[in-house]
Amino acid sequence: MDAIWYGIADLFGWIFAAAKPFGRYINIFFIIVGFVGTFYWLWYGEQVRKGGRNYLSENK
Repeated sequence: MDAIWYGIADLFGWIFAAAKPFGRYINIFFIIVGFVGTFYWLWYGEQVRKGGRNYLSENK
């Protein structure tokens, strides 16, 4: 069981080490992605409310 937790710790250690050279730019990137995603979510909801096609809920 310890191997799982050590594996997870090693994975996160690798992720943080890989992100360190980017510094604060990685934070800015995630903030921008969050704003774009939120804007799209609100825009999509408004379009569906006005009678637009709700393609996210259709079964394929």
